[in-house]
Amino acid sequence: MDLLKKIPFFLLLLAVFFCLHGSVENYGYLNVYEVMEVGGIIIVCLAVSFGLIWLITKDHFFAALLTFFIALWYLFFGAIHDLIKTTSFLQFLQSYTVLLQVLLVVNILVAWWLKRSKQLYQKLFLYLNVLFIIFCVSDIVLLVSKAATYKEIAYPNPVAFDQSKVTAKPNVYFLLFDEYAGYKSLNDSFHYKNDSFYNFLKQEKFEVLPTFSNYDFTPFSMSSILNMQYVPENYNRNQLTQPDVQHRFGEIRNAQVPAIFKSMGYSIVNNSIFDIKGHPALYQSNGLFPIHAELLTNKIFHNRLLKNIGWWLVTGRFTINFLKEHYMYRKDAYNRQVEKRLLEAAATPAIKPRFWYAHFLLPHGQFYRDSSGALNSAEKILNLKYLADKSLYLSYLKYSNNIIKELVIKINTNDPNAIVIIMSDHGFYDYDNPGDYNPYNCDNICFVKAPNNNPLFYNTQLSNVNVLRHLFNNQFGQNLAYVKDSTVYVIEDPAVLR
Repeated sequence: MDLLKKIPFFLLLLAVFFCLHGSVENYGYLNVYEVMEVGGIIIVCLAVSFGLIWLITKDHFFAALLTFFIALWYLFFGAIHDLIKTTSFLQFLQSYTVLLQVLLVVNILVAWWLKRSKQLYQKLFLYLNVLFIIFCVSDIVLLVSKAATYKEIAYPNPVAFDQSKVTAKPNVYFLLFDEYAGYKSLNDSFHYKNDSFYNFLKQEKFEVLPTFSNYDFTPFSMSSILNMQYVPENYNRNQLTQPDVQHRFGEIRNAQVPAIFKSMGYSIVNNSIFDIKGHPALYQSNGLFPIHAELLTNKIFHNRLLKNIGWWLVTGRFTINFLKEHYMYRKDAYNRQVEKRLLEAAATPAIKPRFWYAHFLLPHGQFYRDSSGALNSAEKILNLKYLADKSLYLSYLKYSNNIIKELVIKINTNDPNAIVIIMSDHGFYDYDNPGDYNPYNCDNICFVKAPNNNPLFYNTQLSNVNVLRHLFNNQFGQNLAYVKDSTVYVIEDPAVLR
């Protein structure tokens, strides 16, 4: 008991609790190495902070308590900020200009109070040590319980696939361009005819497969596309939660389409923002959705600050250069890496047939480049108000067209007998209209080049959920039943889900 009054075990326990609690919330989406790495970094930071304060004050009680208090709000800042935003009488604090000043004042007051309350130090040590022992033990019990009951998330009704009917196994390139708008919405809403791009693809032996998207939110759309059926109705459409999104990630990880190709002897190449079982996402951090270690760290103070007002720190007089390179361009770097890998792979012969899933965050915002490929200004890239700027989107779409053209020429030259699918998960969705929904959100693209170019293949209007069923029926000899084509609108709140 005396040790609990004198040794700040609670500093170590705070790091352990943070990792345990995050692991319970995100069970099945983190591995042990990621959790230990995050925990190790936190412990080092706590030790350094404690050491610096102790060197200044020569009081290990004060140094430990002040370090704990600062670390507590720093690590759980996102949860605190979310609580403020959803509590009516606290909402006056949600602005960073107010909240940061309040935090500064509170830190000063806490330091002042601790300095004047030395008689409470041992009681506070005992209380915090016991409290966080209880917290950690409780989360260990929950973690063991989750491990004992956990089941891989997958669709309840697998699509039956008859391998005996497959007569040919060409390479398959599934190229997904996130938020690429369809011809009608570009024409009607942007007053832009995408004819030159459509004509180019027609010359390269592609045909338009008339489609529309079922969802205008990427995790839902990709889950339904890669499983060839609608997302199970186990969520509230009007108020999505983080677990709802994580379920979609689990469904994509265990998706049926890659599994079918693997069962046919295909090798799977995953250059996307999603894990596929046995084939991890290209980047551990994609800048769009938190995955892997970011599930633990995305609500820590500096990460939440960068997400919400990061453009202040990489533009103008507040620019911090190392943050600018890491934070501002990471999605652009991801896109260029996907392109590079795909071009290299297309030029490399393979013994086994291959299924490529390449997911480009193009022309999805932020809008990094203009139509010529030149970088836009930092403010246009990072300031969220520009996500609804149609001129910036259209320019980025034209840049995306150039990327697609380069890929198509390379693939057609090196792999002329391949099946190539170029499609989008949904259309442009930042119309900024009342109700936040527009039918054009679901106007997307789908182009297909296949060895067996049966004209009937392109005469049926489908939704995204049926595209790969249609492909398997027409190119792999299957007779899969189609599901009803419709759209499902789900309300995404980025403040909650990202």
